Amino acid sequence: MDGFLDFLQSIMVPDWNALISMLPLFLILGVVGPILSIMMLMQLWYLIHRRRGRVRRVEEEPTSAPLDATGAAIYPPNVPFCEQHGVIYPTSARSCEIDRAELSVRCPVDQTTRAASQELCRVCGTRYVLGASQTGLTVRRQGSPPEGGAAVA
Repeated sequence: MDGFLDFLQSIMVPDWNALISMLPLFLILGVVGPILSIMMLMQLWYLIHRRRGRVRRVEEEPTSAPLDATGAAIYPPNVPFCEQHGVIYPTSARSCEIDRAELSVRCPVDQTTRAASQELCRVCGTRYVLGASQTGLTVRRQGSPPEGGAAVA
């Protein structure tokens, strides 16, 4: 019974010298630990959400077809166009915005005209993707470069 009372006394009346000697450990666990944890979480958030130079593709707008010397419209191969209105459309378009008619495409191999919805040229048998012959990207600038950075020439 005396052992139980001694144990109960050690819980109810603490040894203050032992607790004060453990104060540095309590400071590390209670103050420094949470501060380091918050700093690590902030660093992780920064790494995930930092703004990098991102290139965004901009969908091209329909444009008027250029005219040759005789006044006939010139349509590039592998790009949808409306022959009736003389308009060249982006590669994702399949119908004319004016009258909703199906767009046409010139085959890059044999220059025959086919419907834009068909993936296979019926004359030469070439299977292709619209816009594959285009080399450039249209990029729209969003904002300005980051502070402190130098432009690369």
